[in-house]
Order: sequence, then C-alpha cells, then structure tokens
Amino acid sequence: MKTAETINAVCAELGTTKADLAKRMGIHPSSLYRKLARESMTLEELQNCLDVLGVRIEFNLQYPDGKVRSSQANYEMLLERMDLLEKELETAKKAVEFHKKSLRDLRTELNSAVGYTELGMRHRSKAEEYLEKIQMVLTNVEFTIAYTLGESLNDEQDPEEPENIEALTGKRVLLVDDNELNREIMKEVLVEHGLMVEEAGNGNEAVAAVKAKEPGYYHFILMDIEMPVMDGYEATMKIRKLPNRIRANIPVIALTADAVPETRERAAVAGMDDFLVKPTNSARLLRCLAKYQ
Repeated sequence: MKTAETINAVCAELGTTKADLAKRMGIHPSSLYRKLARESMTLEELQNCLDVLGVRIEFNLQYPDGKVRSSQANYEMLLERMDLLEKELETAKKAVEFHKKSLRDLRTELNSAVGYTELGMRHRSKAEEYLEKIQMVLTNVEFTIAYTLGESLNDEQDPEEPENIEALTGKRVLLVDDNELNREIMKEVLVEHGLMVEEAGNGNEAVAAVKAKEPGYYHFILMDIEMPVMDGYEATMKIRKLPNRIRANIPVIALTADAVPETRERAAVAGMDDFLVKPTNSARLLRCLAKYQ
C-alpha cells in the first residue's frame, strides 16, 4: 500500500480531512498534498502523521532469515538484539581495557628484564667472582669434612696408604694453591707424615721458587690449576722449559676440583705427571707422591 492510500484510508476511517491533518501537523495543506502526490513523504513524516491521528499500523513481513514476523515482533526482537549488542560492546570494552593493562604490564616487565640483563652484564665479572668464592668455600668445607672423617670424595675406591710411606719422610714439597685454607689443610696432612712443605700462592711464585732453589731441592710439586696471576698449566710449562734438567723434571701433581676429561688431557699436555681431584684424602695423596720418590 502506498503512503497516499494509507493516509486516505486512515482519514476516511477516522472521519477527518487531510487539510485538518496538515493543520494538526503544523504544515500547510498544499505541502501535505504534494508529498502524498509525489510519494516523497519520509518514513519519519509518515509516522508523524499516524501519531497525530493516533494510529498504529501492524503488518507482517518475511525477513531474510525466512521467518514471517509482525512489525511489532520484529521491533521487539531488534530491541533485544540491540540490548544484547550493547552488553557485548560493554564486555568488549572491558576486554580491551584488560588487554591494554596486560600490555602495559608486559612492557613494564620487559623493560625490567632488559634492565636487569644490562645490569647483570655490567656486573658479570663481580658476580662470577662471588660465585667462585662461594664455590671455594663449599669445596673447602667438603675438603675439611672428608679429611676429618677419613673419607674421599673421588669416584674411585679409596686406596690404602703406601707400604713404603716412611720413605717420604724428609721429602720437600712445594705446595702451590691460591687458597690459604686449602694449603693449610693439605700442609697439615703432609707434615703429619714427615714431609717438609713450602708454599706458593700462584704459578708465578712457584716458578720463582723453583728457580731460586738449588736443583733437587724440591722432590714434588703439588700444583693447583685455577689460580690468579699465573695458572697451574702455564707454571708447569715454564718449569718444564727450565735449562737445568733436574729442576725441569720435578714431579708435578695437578690439584683441581674439575675432574672432566678435558682438564686431565690439558694437564698432561702441560707436562703434569699426575692428577688429583680435590678434595682428596691423605691415603690417596701419599700414594700419589710415593710413585715419584
């Protein structure tokens, strides 16, 4: 039904004229006539006409979903959908805010992580120094406990003391270790079994001591591997290159807490005669020295 036919039918039903309708709408009758004649009335203007007349039109339509609904039912359905969409929109807004906050938190954590990483890199050497000191303390504690209990932390079975242990009496040992506590513990064991002990705090001091004494003064060298100034590898190589063959051939036994095969191989290449894993017990230490008397 066209707009003009709808308005004419309603006016006839209510017993009113289009001129009266235009007056009640606040427009000139000729303007209403032209709109009706040209079918140029907008939906809003049509609804205004019907509202003035107090008329509500009900009609059924077939919608894209295939269902036929009245205009009122469709209107109510649209209101429900709109309400649902508004709720979904509100939920979506909250989700967006949550994700924005999560992103901000993530960026903060990332910046912190980067900052800590940079800080860690700047202080890496100091951290490694502290870690080395902690490891040294743990090794010393294990070493002390092992000697106190007469146990060994080495993997192989503990050997018995050498039968000719008396032959070690009076032998002179150069004990090279940068850790004073390590030297003190090992010196006590050696002196207890009749050996004479002199000490050096690093490889450089060890080489200087060997050069300063007459050939044959030292019978053994117990050489720690990891030391400042000069490590045990370099010190042993320098001793092996000394022009005097008696000095150059002093038995050197490596001392280290690092028992991996690569360390043993490197010690052998440097010219070390034997290898003891720290902490070691007195029987193992004395048996090792006895092999080179």
